[in-house]
Amino acid sequence: MQLFDIVKLIFSSKEKDWKSVGNNDKARNFFMINRIMSIQFPIQANQFNKLKVVPTHVVDWWHDTLSKRFSKPPVWLYTKTKKNTAEKADSVETSEAVEEFIRSKFKVSKRDLADLKRFYPEKYSLWVKDVSDQIGIK
Repeated sequence: MQLFDIVKLIFSSKEKDWKSVGNNDKARNFFMINRIMSIQFPIQANQFNKLKVVPTHVVDWWHDTLSKRFSKPPVWLYTKTKKNTAEKADSVETSEAVEEFIRSKFKVSKRDLADLKRFYPEKYSLWVKDVSDQIGIK
């Protein structure tokens, strides 16, 4: 069984369905189940992070406790994640000659220049513009 199949069954009160979850599945998904439950129950989840704990018993405990409290998976179970916005296109247009001059003069790689462009776009564009003005390449 997959992780979210087991998580849905944790909140189900049907014992027949819960008995279909094997001990191997419980042990394999213990870490993620405990992590998910720590959203709402941090103290209990922290107590289950001990070395000598039996993972199958912990998952059974989550089921026994939460199936009595909830009839379906609660809202807090599915947290929203921050979606990546589309990265801005490179606003810095540099000629290959200027970049080649910078690489040879300062002994940096293309990757280093790309990192500079990505992490410090404003400073990079001002610096490249200054260098291109100084060497006379546009």
